Amino acid sequence: MLQGTDVALDRRLRERLADGIEALLTENRNLAVRAKRAEIERDALLAAIGRWGFVYDTDGRVIAGNPDDPVARALPGLEGPIRSPDGRPVPHGNLPVYRALRGEVFESSRYTLRESTGEDRHIRVSGSPVITDGGVSGAVVVWQDVTAEEQARRQMEETNVLLEGLFESLGDIVGIQLPDHTILRYNRAGYEMLGMTPEEVAGRKCYELIGRTGPCAVCATAHAVASKKREVVEKFVPELGRYLECRSSPILGPNGEVAFVVEQLYDITDRRRTEDARRESEATARALLNAPPDMIALVDMDGRFIDANDMLLRRVSRSREDLIGMNVLEVFPEDAVRVYRSRLQAVSGSGGPMRFEETRQGRWYSTVLYPVRDASGAVTRVAVVVRDITGKKRGEDALRKRTHDLNERVKELSTLYAVSRIVEQPGTSLDEILSEVARALPSGWRFPEDLVVRITIRGREFETEGFRETPWRQTAPIVASGETVGIVEVCYLHERPEEDEGPFLREERSLLDTVAGRLGRSIERFEAMECLQRSEAKFREITQQSFDMIYTCYRDSGFTYISPAVIRILGYTPDELIGHKCRDYIVPTSLPVWSEGRKKIAAGEPVEGLEIEFRRKDGSTVFVELNESPIVYERSVVGIHVVARDITERKQNEQLRQQVFEQIERNIEQFAVLGDHIRQPLQVILGTADLLDDSGTAARRIREQVERINGYIMELDQGWIESRQVREFLRKHELT
Repeated sequence: MLQGTDVALDRRLRERLADGIEALLTENRNLAVRAKRAEIERDALLAAIGRWGFVYDTDGRVIAGNPDDPVARALPGLEGPIRSPDGRPVPHGNLPVYRALRGEVFESSRYTLRESTGEDRHIRVSGSPVITDGGVSGAVVVWQDVTAEEQARRQMEETNVLLEGLFESLGDIVGIQLPDHTILRYNRAGYEMLGMTPEEVAGRKCYELIGRTGPCAVCATAHAVASKKREVVEKFVPELGRYLECRSSPILGPNGEVAFVVEQLYDITDRRRTEDARRESEATARALLNAPPDMIALVDMDGRFIDANDMLLRRVSRSREDLIGMNVLEVFPEDAVRVYRSRLQAVSGSGGPMRFEETRQGRWYSTVLYPVRDASGAVTRVAVVVRDITGKKRGEDALRKRTHDLNERVKELSTLYAVSRIVEQPGTSLDEILSEVARALPSGWRFPEDLVVRITIRGREFETEGFRETPWRQTAPIVASGETVGIVEVCYLHERPEEDEGPFLREERSLLDTVAGRLGRSIERFEAMECLQRSEAKFREITQQSFDMIYTCYRDSGFTYISPAVIRILGYTPDELIGHKCRDYIVPTSLPVWSEGRKKIAAGEPVEGLEIEFRRKDGSTVFVELNESPIVYERSVVGIHVVARDITERKQNEQLRQQVFEQIERNIEQFAVLGDHIRQPLQVILGTADLLDDSGTAARRIREQVERINGYIMELDQGWIESRQVREFLRKHELT
């Protein structure tokens, strides 16, 4: 370089130029040293932060860094494929080096390299172009091995997926909320319970989701926020109709504050109901255990008490806490315990229950031992039930006596039934009844084979075979219609033990009085029947001879009886009308009136003065006045009694009186008209006479005749007045 310089240059200039060149060379050497130091510091810095860097020229060759590094060769695509995180090969133009050479600045782009071992290396790459004189003269690429980080990330993702799956698949409800009860999310079970979607739930308060306006009175989340530790609360949510166990676990922030609350909700409705059912079952079992008046205990095979009911506790005057665990030796006498233990061993050996009765202190007790087996079938406990049966024993004794007495009463009732059957048997005479009753009576007494009977009615005697009076005698009077008409006597032929009335029981006295009363009523019935027969005969005689027609009709049978007067009134014989309907003989014009009478009879009302026109056998008609009374049976009208009187002559007289009255009416009217007709001509004649000469004889005679005729007319007027008075009298006394 110096040799190429012009020789003419000044030496001093050459020296100064040489010094400058030397200084420039020294500076270059210093720059190289500083560059080397800067490279070393860069590599140290990159190594310190876990990154490595390369500088590439515009052709993608490494000009700074190890050019043989597989990563350095892979970044520009010189060695092996480079893939994106999704596993697809990166196109050549999108390789990190070429992205930087295009002028792109990028940070933390992830790529995957397949190493020779077959494993993947995950790197994070940042790149930037080198700009010289306004143009890209190279590229700087920095990379970091993030394989461990990527593996950790992927493992975390897998873990998150697993946790999310577990979170969603949990049968219990899990939710994440803020300390102010704002819901962030629930798992699937929570959304299903609420019947809402995640979008409907997110951001709302937990209590708003069930329709409330404020937090629950007992809130696990509020307790967890306050205590900063896990809180558990059980409560019934009426809006859901379920029992829930709420477990709230706080998640603390970096400063110790509660950042989130994880709430787990367990549906314990079935458990609570099971517990309630168990408690109810235990209460029911305890109530059933205490309900009976028996003493009940559960003991083990050594005689220690395991449980006892209230009755036993009262009898031994101990509390349940004191008694449980005690041995029977501490409660009962030794001799009784010895017997009980032998029985416990017997029950354990036989495996079946044992029952026995015993007496203590004058009272009877029934004891039952029931073996209780464990899961293997061995008898480990025995249920002991002790019942005080003193009352039962006394009742059995009383029952035996009552049974004997009842048998006696059955005999007496059988006797009464036999007497009733004899008395009520139709077609039996009084003598036959008395004889059969005398033979039936002995079966009602305690010793029927030794009893004889005699019934005496108004001097007539009816007795059993072998009757004779003895000192062991019982009698009862027979009273009919307030008069003693006889006596019933029963006698034992041989002496018998003394009872209430000699050898007779109080019940036998009652039986004898009842039979005597029944016989008295039977006698009254026979006498009443005789009186009734006589009365019926007399009534029939009166009916047969009655002037009026008397008949009886039933709803479905027509005439069932009609008196002989029907022959005179209708011309029919009674036999011709029996079984026929009454309406068949009524003139049609009278049927409406007769039907009205039937309505009253159907209502149970009697009918009087019903005037009906009947058709006689010869075709003529007759007026009959009916007085009817209903026949009532079991509150229903079943027939009618009728008394019918022939009023034909009365009806004819009434018609004649009506005609006479009508004639009187006509005469009165004619009298009034005739008087008027005569007075008018007389006035004319009298006026004409006045026009004549007053002294004339003719005028005087005319006036005299007019006065005479006028007198007749006045008499006629007086007769008219009297006729009116007669008419008013007839009307007043209903003779018209």
